[in-house]
Amino acid sequence: MQNMRFKLLFLLILFCITGLNAQNNFITKFNTPVDEYIGPFIQNAEGVYIGTIGRRIASINYSKCSLYKISITGDTLFSKTFQKPDTLMNAWSIIQSSENPIEYLAYGSGFDTTSTPYSLFSYFTKLDNNFNTIWEKKYILRPSGVPSLNEFWSHMISKKDGGYFFASNFDNPGDERLVLFELSEEGDSLAYRVYEDDSAGYTLMCISYNHDSTAYQLYIWGAHYIPFNGMAQCITVDFDLNQTDVKHYPRYFDDGLAAKLLPNGQLITGGLYQNSDLPPAEASYMAVLKHDTSFNLLAECHVGDPDYDIRKDNGFRSMDFYYPNSIFVAGTFDYTTTVWAQRPSWIVIGKMDSDLNLLAEKYLGGDAYYHFNTITATSDGGALITTLRYDYLTQYHEHDAYIIKLDSMDLTVGVPERKDKKLVDAIVYPNPATDVINIRTSIKNANFQLYNIKGKLVLESTIVNLITTINSHALAPGIYTWKIADQNQVYETGKWIKSAE
Repeated sequence: MQNMRFKLLFLLILFCITGLNAQNNFITKFNTPVDEYIGPFIQNAEGVYIGTIGRRIASINYSKCSLYKISITGDTLFSKTFQKPDTLMNAWSIIQSSENPIEYLAYGSGFDTTSTPYSLFSYFTKLDNNFNTIWEKKYILRPSGVPSLNEFWSHMISKKDGGYFFASNFDNPGDERLVLFELSEEGDSLAYRVYEDDSAGYTLMCISYNHDSTAYQLYIWGAHYIPFNGMAQCITVDFDLNQTDVKHYPRYFDDGLAAKLLPNGQLITGGLYQNSDLPPAEASYMAVLKHDTSFNLLAECHVGDPDYDIRKDNGFRSMDFYYPNSIFVAGTFDYTTTVWAQRPSWIVIGKMDSDLNLLAEKYLGGDAYYHFNTITATSDGGALITTLRYDYLTQYHEHDAYIIKLDSMDLTVGVPERKDKKLVDAIVYPNPATDVINIRTSIKNANFQLYNIKGKLVLESTIVNLITTINSHALAPGIYTWKIADQNQVYETGKWIKSAE
């Protein structure tokens, strides 16, 4: 009897352990007939995902926003739309403000549609776990003289002693403003300060505490400019909202910074490295830097390097980690500044340890144009990606919002059609193309093989570098199939199209 109890206890412990470590992967599509925007998603204390989806109102270039709760399997549990009579409201983002009970603070902006010109206001709303409103506050944070529709890149964190610290840029070309604002737990105004011009910068990208939680850190672009130095800065702000210090990131590492502290106080920052040299010296890639508590650079890792032929974009939050040895970075691979791109792209995902050793680089997409938005590391060791997808062959001026959940080991992802679909280990581009084929993969000592429509091998090359380039000028126009394989297995396969010159 005692032995049976021991076995039952062992099975119960095993069930609990495997349950805690269970991982889910999924794709959720928010398919509506209008152009969509997706904000960052967070994982709450229950393990489910909370975030915003915007649906653009083309006539006034604004969005109708809804807050969603998504289960660990990708199903929509419920949603709430932010709306009031004669008012358009746009929720920028959300934080979890309490774990017991679970509560949130959503923040954004809005304006009265009956007024001319539109009068912009910032609003904050405290919600319970079912998105019921606990309180709602509206403030005019826009400084005097700034146009009404120019609030840009707002961020908020919970204060250690209760309440909230909020920061936002108001983009008035030639007269930029940085607004710092503190609220109580009940949403009452505690402090307000405005910085102008060189002290304001152009884009506030992230905020956090410093390493010992004695001040705030603002990660910003274009403040306290020093010629030929980095355009991105880490500004220290004390609890009286005074700027007390500024540190400059390395030159060319300056776009879309996402920063987070390791448990030992060291700072991890993800963003985009891009110089302005002419090809072939021009470079862009997702980069991750590690600084100590004195802002000395300790390590760096590049994802997407050294490919100079493809433009990259880091989205709005390119880096995150839940566990220090599972740092994720992601971005758009083959990015274009054209809103309605007429070519495919990929999302590139890198995973590294706390020393910034790159553990994996994989790709998702190639079947449409993907514009990566944010990545959120999850408690199961995986990551959640938000992205927009535009199928230029079937859609007309409409982006679809997606969230994609990846696991921690092989970065696999499930889809309704093929539950076993994986992120690929290699991409072949450009596609279609004429003169060259580029193969990008971290697989080494395998062969790339290209076959014509009759199954005849027409090109073959051994892969020894991250990027392998093959001359395809002599091939006839048409559809080809390719595979990357060695003697033991086939790693990846696909189709490639040779265009007529």
